[in-house]
Amino acid sequence: MLVIKPSDLISVEDYLTGELNSDIKHELIDGTVYAMAGASANHERISGNIYRKFGNHLENQPCEPFGSDMKLRINANFFYPDVMVDCSFDNSEPYFTKTPIIIVEVLSKSTRKKDTTLKLLSYINIPSLKEYVLIEQDFVDVQVFRCSEEVRAGYQAIIF
Repeated sequence: MLVIKPSDLISVEDYLTGELNSDIKHELIDGTVYAMAGASANHERISGNIYRKFGNHLENQPCEPFGSDMKLRINANFFYPDVMVDCSFDNSEPYFTKTPIIIVEVLSKSTRKKDTTLKLLSYINIPSLKEYVLIEQDFVDVQVFRCSEEVRAGYQAIIF
């Protein structure tokens, strides 16, 4: 078991500075930095198509799509979702957003557990979020978690 001493944890400021200078993307979760692996061709096809469809649909609208190079900040944690839609992007923080309304993750064997547990639990607590979409890259399966406006804490899984 890996034991992390408090001195091994990285600050948000150090993480953000490091990301600006790094050729590899990293997520920051509870003070620990995790390198992101490369994506498969299927993963890129799916996320690219979703991004393009969102972009076409949102043209001349106040909302805009972001791809996997835009960070999502949730408290002191930072993630790189595959695709996000944000309607109130804060230009004072050009390298991350806190207010997505839709988040899409394309699942792989290496990311499925994190995307369906840690990220799901983190994402559903974002006040602006309306949908969290999970798309399998190796077989046909899409899950959409939608927020109920009447019951903010109540998410309903809808499987297509």
